[in-house]
Amino acid sequence: MGWDAARPIREGKEAMATFKNPHRVSVKQALEEYGLDSSIENENTQRVLLDSVVPACCDEGCEVEPDGRCEHGCPSVLLALGVI
Repeated sequence: MGWDAARPIREGKEAMATFKNPHRVSVKQALEEYGLDSSIENENTQRVLLDSVVPACCDEGCEVEPDGRCEHGCPSVLLALGVI
């Protein structure tokens, strides 16, 4: 599943610009599911986020490059935070 699985949350012309990704989770939830403290100030969390792959904000537990998106279209936690 990719962007084809995204469901519009509005009807008509607005539906083309706004989609709800059914796999998307919050940054906090993604970090906690990855076994990290959801506080970005945490030293262990910072160390992991400097790796070549980081958690994606995806309920499937995907890992992606820091500036990437997973196969479900969910951004890395760094993209979601606006760090990159």
